[in-house]
Amino acid sequence: MENRKKFDHIAQLAVERYDVPLKSTSYLTEETNVFYKWVDVENNVYALKIYQEESSTLEDNQAELFYMDIVVKKNSVVIPSVVRGKDGKFVQLISSEHFAFPKRVVLFTWLEGEDLDGHENEARFIQLGEKMAHLHEATLGVKIPDHVHPRKWDKVLYFKGEQAVYKEKQYQRFLTEEYHQLMDQIIPFLDQELAKFYVHHSNDIQFIHADLNPWNVRVDGDEMSILDFEDCMLALPVHEFACVLYYYNYDENFDIEKVKEQLYQGYEKVRTLPHFTDYDLDVLMTARRVNYLNYVLQVDDDPVPFINKSLPIVRDFLRKYGIILND
Repeated sequence: MENRKKFDHIAQLAVERYDVPLKSTSYLTEETNVFYKWVDVENNVYALKIYQEESSTLEDNQAELFYMDIVVKKNSVVIPSVVRGKDGKFVQLISSEHFAFPKRVVLFTWLEGEDLDGHENEARFIQLGEKMAHLHEATLGVKIPDHVHPRKWDKVLYFKGEQAVYKEKQYQRFLTEEYHQLMDQIIPFLDQELAKFYVHHSNDIQFIHADLNPWNVRVDGDEMSILDFEDCMLALPVHEFACVLYYYNYDENFDIEKVKEQLYQGYEKVRTLPHFTDYDLDVLMTARRVNYLNYVLQVDDDPVPFINKSLPIVRDFLRKYGIILND
């Protein structure tokens, strides 16, 4: 509750930064970041996002908003628009006595609908494939300004400042020798494999969303829209497919091969499917899981269920391709 009051203060200060005559404001949720719902006097709805320092940097936000601006201008995918402050800037830096550093705040237009999660079917996966293709079309050939510095997924721990926290003493009560041995061996291997995408396909690298999980895709009747571009990066379309398929691979409720076919079918309605292999997808999905095996220690009070589920999946990847890691 005390933490909530601190963010309430930031939200109150943010009101002064925008030419939005408010009728109401309400707290929504604190997940990775903190969100408030604003409604203006004409009943237009907005989402106020207060960024947390551990989730992103100002540099990341600049890349996110640059990418979103490109997609909005192409008008081929429904996404939130960013509302400029009175000073003409997208990101507002708001200081408060409750925080050591100014909080980064961005105001987005609201999108109606429900999460894709729980509403998946063949038609929705085909539709998602179409949306992915439109997103990729939007950023083809886009020149990135010098002040924009997107991430690259060229190593397992690819976020700025991300560390191998599984080495820290405070987490050892959750971890086994098997966990340490596997992580110590597979991270260097995956780092090499991830870097190859950027070496071998340097001319094909472009902006992608990079986190099209079923909670960042919204459905409303026959419509589908895309949210949360915070994790956008410079990568290849195969990275996008891997990010989506990660959430359905090893899920007994879905036939992963059918999900692939449906995504590919939708994608090819818009543009030719780029060439990549199942190995490429499996490398990327495994890298995402290994990243989470480290990250889960910081965000979950009980990371053991995820660890126990994920270690066999990582070993399945190694067995599938006959990969023997160095001791």
